[in-house]
Amino acid sequence: MAGSSNLNSHFREALIETVPCSVFIVDKNRKIIFWSKSAEQLTGFSAEEILGSTCYKLRMNICASKDPEIRKTFCPLESGNEGAEVECEMIRKDGSTVPVMRRSKPVYDDSGQMIGAIEALIDVSLIKQARTEISILKHEIARRGSFGQLVGGSARMQKLYETIKVVSQTDANVVVEGDTGTGKELIAKTIHNESLRSKGIFLAVNCGALPESLLEAELFGHAKGAFTGAVQTRTGCFEAAGGGTLFLDEIGEMPLTSQVKILRAIQEKEITRVGETAPRKIDVRIIAASNRNLYKMVQEGTFREDLYYRLNVVNLRVPSLSERREDIPDLVTHFIHQFNSEYGRNIEGCSPSAMENLLSRDWPGNVRELKHSIEHAFAVSLKGQKTITVESLPAVKTKSIDFEQEQTSLPSDPKTELLEALKKTDGNKTKAAKLLGITRAGLYKRMKRFGIDAG
Repeated sequence: MAGSSNLNSHFREALIETVPCSVFIVDKNRKIIFWSKSAEQLTGFSAEEILGSTCYKLRMNICASKDPEIRKTFCPLESGNEGAEVECEMIRKDGSTVPVMRRSKPVYDDSGQMIGAIEALIDVSLIKQARTEISILKHEIARRGSFGQLVGGSARMQKLYETIKVVSQTDANVVVEGDTGTGKELIAKTIHNESLRSKGIFLAVNCGALPESLLEAELFGHAKGAFTGAVQTRTGCFEAAGGGTLFLDEIGEMPLTSQVKILRAIQEKEITRVGETAPRKIDVRIIAASNRNLYKMVQEGTFREDLYYRLNVVNLRVPSLSERREDIPDLVTHFIHQFNSEYGRNIEGCSPSAMENLLSRDWPGNVRELKHSIEHAFAVSLKGQKTITVESLPAVKTKSIDFEQEQTSLPSDPKTELLEALKKTDGNKTKAAKLLGITRAGLYKRMKRFGIDAG
């Protein structure tokens, strides 16, 4: 160090004790050979108790990691490089845990041989507490433009909130339309929670996931022995949701034969269990949802017009994420707060470049895709990482026909699109579903809808 040759041992010791951190030195075998007074205060271990022990006695969580890459990244004795600054946890002598910021540097002799390392620790308990408070505050600020569990202060969402407030105070049936991943079920739950039926049950049924043979029994219930496998009497969803709200998701996937029975239940406010003859009165509010245009389906003859008007007393259209990009920062803050709680992390936010990346994406999967992207970032980020970086975000998926990365757009007609995907994948259902961006079950439903043989 320039100008340091005249420093005697007293100055050097005073220098170490003056810097605002706890310093200790280990030899190449990890044995502690120097222990500052500030290190005693931080850890509770005196110099007499710690000198000669290995640094493992401090029980830092990154040193105990089973991942060799993490240990190599932060330990200069393993990497030979200056250890990256990282927030970790250390266990004091009294057994309490303290969060510290750790920085380390390897030391070499004149011949270039590593002889040990210097470690510096800073108690960040107050800083961590402040971060938590700031994170909560940021979350609450983001929530100011929200309604119930819905997040977003954009003009489109504000208009939607106003409609929900009014609709919630009535018992009118509602149809919620919007692309996949926009939060249609969350809209339905919010209506239920704000309504006079909020003390009743909210029961969601995915109409597209139930085979036609079981749909009626699921919705209306059945008597014991009504069919093979009906070993006991079962209450259907219309009865189970009595006094509350029944949410019929993917209503557009329901076959026409089942639509007739739903229509009668809504009109007459009664159902008849499979295997019984006596009708039963029901008291339930219906909220239906679809990612398809139901009015267009009515015109095409694939959805009953009378059922459409019975359900569509109020129509709510949920905007896609690309239509409300200004809500992305608030949504990101909301999901970071959520996953910090779930994963026990303390991510503070996104780097400017990561946020710019998120704002520039198309988001075909909408809010659900954004949520999964933030969770992906949590999963791949190092334990001590405080911000989401571009590198921790999932790659943007490009839709193409060719699995060899040939970027060719699929036809816009749904049936032609399906046939082209099956042709391109030689009938491989798994690959075709992946190509179309849907599940294998979803592929079979489309094939059935368009009369395409699944064999």
